Amino acid sequence: MYELLNRLWRQGCRNEARRFQRAARDPLASQTETLKRQLGVLAPSQWGSRYRLSSTTSVTDYQKQVPLTRYEDYRTAIAQIEQTGENPLTSERVRLLEPTSGTSEETKWIPYTAALHREFQSALAVWVHNLFTQRAEVMRGNAYWSISPPLQQSSISQSGIPKGFDDDSAYLGFFSRQIARRLLAVPSNVKHYTSANDWRYATVWHLLHASRLAFISVWSPTFLLELMNLLTGTSRARITRDVNDGICRLSDGRQIRGPRNRASNSRRDRERIVDLLEGPHELSNLSPQLWPSLSVISCWADASSQRYVSQVRELFPHAEISPKGLLSTEACISIPIMDEPGAALSLRSHFLEFVPDDHGEPILAHQLERGKRYQVVTTTGGGLYRYQTGDWIEVTGFLDACPLVRFMGRDSTSDLVGEKLTDQFAQYVTKKLLEEIEYVGNFSMLVPDANQKRYCLFLESDRDTTHGWAEDDHSPLVKRLDQLLCENTYYRQARELGQLHAATIVQEKSKGSFIERYQQLCRRHGIRAGGIKLVALETNPQRAREFLARD
Repeated sequence: MYELLNRLWRQGCRNEARRFQRAARDPLASQTETLKRQLGVLAPSQWGSRYRLSSTTSVTDYQKQVPLTRYEDYRTAIAQIEQTGENPLTSERVRLLEPTSGTSEETKWIPYTAALHREFQSALAVWVHNLFTQRAEVMRGNAYWSISPPLQQSSISQSGIPKGFDDDSAYLGFFSRQIARRLLAVPSNVKHYTSANDWRYATVWHLLHASRLAFISVWSPTFLLELMNLLTGTSRARITRDVNDGICRLSDGRQIRGPRNRASNSRRDRERIVDLLEGPHELSNLSPQLWPSLSVISCWADASSQRYVSQVRELFPHAEISPKGLLSTEACISIPIMDEPGAALSLRSHFLEFVPDDHGEPILAHQLERGKRYQVVTTTGGGLYRYQTGDWIEVTGFLDACPLVRFMGRDSTSDLVGEKLTDQFAQYVTKKLLEEIEYVGNFSMLVPDANQKRYCLFLESDRDTTHGWAEDDHSPLVKRLDQLLCENTYYRQARELGQLHAATIVQEKSKGSFIERYQQLCRRHGIRAGGIKLVALETNPQRAREFLARD
């Protein structure tokens, strides 16, 4: 049944895959057509009238008439959507507002329209068709998909517009969604579990019953690592008992039984799983026996995620790691292509521009050069006009004439596991925290600790203005720091899912100690003394590691 459903899914994606193949031969023509299609929904809107888009006939005209934008330029328009339901950005109604992390304490809300939904579907169809065609073994089993961040709470705006996708398959089109739901190794109703521990436990319990699991798709590799931690230590005994009994026991007393129509829920198969879990095997030796059909794991593998991919490979030595493309809440920039040295630009989804690393004028997809880095600018059918995403990419090659790219990181952002903290948000957190205790100090900086998977706030004062509240990781001040950081949507999810540990505080009473150390560090990195800027958040991974080392 799995192979039949997957073949139907691939067949449904075939036409879009063929259109993309034609687009890859002529990126300029494809991007010109994409912009023309988007102008059909952008030009009749209030913003379209502001930029006189009804008279726009070329890419050059569009670039001249519309300035580069950032999220701050959209706050008034999105507030109008939330409050009245009227959409000044496009001629289409907003179906949903999807959250993503912002530059301050405020969550960013991205309006989703029918046009934007089609743009995401286009890219996903190309990915699925390529994956199934190049790795046919993926079609012979079921899959674990985590398309959107889990534990995301949906709500309703003042105007009645839903806020937040309520299902992981919401990005897919209707046909693909119906098939995908029948292929899920973990049923979608686990999203209703309010406890992060219950969500993770039930997910692993279901995965253990998926003996024909062939494909795993997650975002951060740390998420998968945290799931697999439940198969170690004391948790292993608990889950072994529940597999043996055929019951998943949640912390609130609920008991979940496995699907009766799943072959791996039989007594014989449960006994096989229990024997494996009770054995002395390390997980790296255990996973090929638990999931012998697992062929491909799709996850982030670039930028800050690189260090964790090797751990995933160790745990699943029999599976291929396939790096994801650059897909964010705002836009789908690139599409994973198997056996290629990068992800292909999503030419048929959005109109794309690229700012060179020398901060020159934005150029188009067909003008990109191998080995060079660019910052991404995108226009979407959802109403983002020449939007600066903050993402940096490097061109690694070409698929026909379509550039292949690799994600290099975000502009002035710390992103250990997908939390995307910014300097502005760190300023808000530290300011609010220190005002609450009337802190008088000389230095404060939040530093990401990749080894410990947490953030550390360094404070320096010539007297104890924290009143002893920062003496240990269980102090009220440390807990308050983590509480404020959790106002960032993705940081909170990472904490709830165990991807990040609680933040900590290091206080130094020797005046000038931290400041001098940071200045010396910056000078070693080639920053002139006059150009050193004290920041609220260290976003350079190498400087963060050296500062934490206290050498």
